[in-house]
Amino acid sequence: MPADRPRIALAATLHDTTGVLVHDVRRLLPRLQAIFANVAVATSPPTAARVVKVLRDAGVHAGSPTANLRGPLYRLSLRQALASEDVERVHYLDFDRALHWVDRTPRELRSVMRASSRTPALLVGRTIRAHLSHHRPLHATEGVVNRLLAAQLGLAGRVDFLVPAFVVSRDTAKRLLARSRARDVGIYGEWAALLPGLENTMTYVECRGLDWETPDRHRRAVRRLGLAEWRRRQETAAEWSLRIDVAANIVRGFTRALARWPVKHCTLVRPTGAAKVASRGGLG
Repeated sequence: MPADRPRIALAATLHDTTGVLVHDVRRLLPRLQAIFANVAVATSPPTAARVVKVLRDAGVHAGSPTANLRGPLYRLSLRQALASEDVERVHYLDFDRALHWVDRTPRELRSVMRASSRTPALLVGRTIRAHLSHHRPLHATEGVVNRLLAAQLGLAGRVDFLVPAFVVSRDTAKRLLARSRARDVGIYGEWAALLPGLENTMTYVECRGLDWETPDRHRRAVRRLGLAEWRRRQETAAEWSLRIDVAANIVRGFTRALARWPVKHCTLVRPTGAAKVASRGGLG
């Protein structure tokens, strides 16, 4: 990493009970380490031991929380990313998404990292096409939630809060940790409410490399059925019920956080021209 660029740590989380991603971790982790100054991956308690071993051997394992809940897991990843005193900024991203992104569109990821050095805080969302690559129960419910959250914050236009992905300063990451209380899926809404209160102005970009990463865990089935049919089979009544429940919990987490820490004003800057993430290029 050039000396004149901020030292950015990747704070990531992983839940992989079967160890299916172990080969991707071995293959792609070095690429992430070439981009980030530090990588800290917190794993859920049930994550397969063989995956944890690969992470530990690479010096990036950030430990596991006692409870198998997203809130403690996500906060652990941030705390461990901040453990290196020379880290200036932190990029939060689920680890399976990070692996998929660096494999699919590494130039886009590098461009986002360059852009993050030119703004106090960067919120990263999915392009419309990337969001629609997910199965319908997820993108349909998340689309409604994104609109509700944006409206509550007074933000016009499409905003995707629910990757979740953002790059913030060391100080902002510490303040986020101090305010965060959510235990499980409500943390998605909580962080969407807290970040605008910590940084009144945020830059927002959308990336195509954040398309659906879950098929990476099911490559044999996807090859056998074809992606379209495999995706269609995820549209079950049980999955719809789950996603509706998740959406409700996200909204509750957002509402509770906003009640504790009201956002008086939030400006979202959307880069244009050379500074915008494009489908074939990246940030300038």
